Amino acid sequence: MLFTEYLDSVENTEQETRLLEEIAKIEGDLAQAARIPVVGKGITALLALGELGIEEFKQSGHYDNIKGLDIAIDLDKGVFAIYPGAVMRRKIFTVAGIVAAVLFGLWLWRRSRR
Repeated sequence: MLFTEYLDSVENTEQETRLLEEIAKIEGDLAQAARIPVVGKGITALLALGELGIEEFKQSGHYDNIKGLDIAIDLDKGVFAIYPGAVMRRKIFTVAGIVAAVLFGLWLWRRSRR
């Protein structure tokens, strides 16, 4: 499920409160992970969600940083996972494929020059 859709479905419910509590539990770990170059924006957005609540979060600039992310969640077990959505995964695999093709081409070229 898209993270933005999930936020829409739990806004102003008991699940919103539980989600914000779970984010608060891992806030220390998230603060350290927010420094990671590529994924830091999404993690910073998650921290902002924990501080602001869903309604204010949607109006903040951080909301755009979670668009395209998927969420798998089971609050009864206290588990949730946020990962790239289908569009993001397609882009990641495309870039990885191009890099692999270029490296393979360079390897073949170097091998033929010997």
